[in-house]
Amino acid sequence: MSPIGRVFIVLNLILAGTFVGFSGTHLQKQFHWKSEAEKVQAEYNSYKNQMTSDNERMRSELSTMTTSKSTLEQELGQTRNERDISRDEVKRLEGSNASMDADLKKLASEIGGIKSNADAAFTQAREAYQASLAAGKDKDDAVRAKDSAVAENGDLKKKVAELNETVGQKDLQLADAGAEKGRLGLLVDVAKAKGFLESMAVPALAGTVSSVTGNLCTILVEASDEAVKPGYSFAIYDASGYKGEAKVTSIDAERRAAFCRLEIKQGEIKMGDKASTHLAGY
Repeated sequence: MSPIGRVFIVLNLILAGTFVGFSGTHLQKQFHWKSEAEKVQAEYNSYKNQMTSDNERMRSELSTMTTSKSTLEQELGQTRNERDISRDEVKRLEGSNASMDADLKKLASEIGGIKSNADAAFTQAREAYQASLAAGKDKDDAVRAKDSAVAENGDLKKKVAELNETVGQKDLQLADAGAEKGRLGLLVDVAKAKGFLESMAVPALAGTVSSVTGNLCTILVEASDEAVKPGYSFAIYDASGYKGEAKVTSIDAERRAAFCRLEIKQGEIKMGDKASTHLAGY
């Protein structure tokens, strides 16, 4: 064999030994990582199974809690309804209790009155009994009292007859007054036909418009011996002339204010305009 061939053989042996050593080390490391991977995979699977189990358990608990929540909400709604019913019942009972208290107070008052009447009746009965014991001694006095009562009764009957006669006379007087009123009404109608105005019978009063609101106004009446009364009419005017009429509906006697309703408006009625009863109706 040539030297070159021997060199190659030696090199092959060296390379083969190196390969064997390298392969053994590499295989040993590969086996170690495979074991670690299997271990990790086993732990992952265990963790995954545990998480899946926990998830299922939590889903079950969530379902149970949801059902419990719905049940509690229903019970809460029912409890609130019962609470509202109870409140209404309490209010009703309070009202009934107040009514019963009032009835009891009234009953107590009536019982007090009955007791007072009973005490008075008992006192009267006792006095009557005592009087009956002394009736034998007071017989003559009782007879005289009876005669006096009969005489007094006769006097009362006489007074009743006199009062009845007086009432009859009053009725005749009222009838005469009604006839007189009718006659005077006819005279007023005749006077109106002759030109008489109702304002002529109203006292002469003057005043000033203090406020105007729509068809309402207030007139401050000047001091006078005569008092303004509801139903009186005031003519309202200013320097330009007649503006309208206002009829008194109510008064404030202390302030001499007449509250009126405007019945005729021929111009703009405003605060400061003059008012007079003797110009009304013209």
